[in-house]
Amino acid sequence: MAKSVKFANITARMNAAALARLSAEVNGLSRTAIAKADGKSIATVRRRFEPAASRAIRDVYNVRASDLTGRFTVRSGMDESGEYLSLHASTKALPLIGFGGRWGGPKTVGATARIQKEKQKTYASAFIAKVGGKRRLVARQFSRDATAPSGRDGRRKLRMLTGPSAYQMVMGEGEVTAARLAREMNEFRCSELIRQLQLARKRKR
Repeated sequence: MAKSVKFANITARMNAAALARLSAEVNGLSRTAIAKADGKSIATVRRRFEPAASRAIRDVYNVRASDLTGRFTVRSGMDESGEYLSLHASTKALPLIGFGGRWGGPKTVGATARIQKEKQKTYASAFIAKVGGKRRLVARQFSRDATAPSGRDGRRKLRMLTGPSAYQMVMGEGEVTAARLAREMNEFRCSELIRQLQLARKRKR
């Protein structure tokens, strides 16, 4: 499942790009050439959006780039406010072991993981086991009929521990990451359109 995060309402932040279009028209570029340059700039932004989202997340979260692959799709469209690009991020939680999960063995109080780079947490009674052939951080589930003093069931009933989803991370605490990413992509959209219009003027000469 993926949630849509509409980052870039381009129309609301396109002052520089609007001026570039006007300048291009004054300098003799046809509407067709301007539209073509506009389309190229959108395509470039679309290609950059997912890698930019991954970088923004990894600046804050201790997650591998490979674990974010395939967690995003980028779409463009129009609404009542104008043109936008939207990033669709998966809401499926990532395995906690991917956030630097570690376990020191049965004599330790549990396993550790570092979801955010500067914040390590210990997960009591957690350990590493293979689930479906893959190493995962797990904990035994509590059970009324468990024989262990802790009340936890044996290895046959394990709960896989998970971290945040791509959606939660790209939003960030207080949506700070999303706001920063939106600003970055809007600024790049404007500068890329200006660059494409400059190239179109050179070709015209």
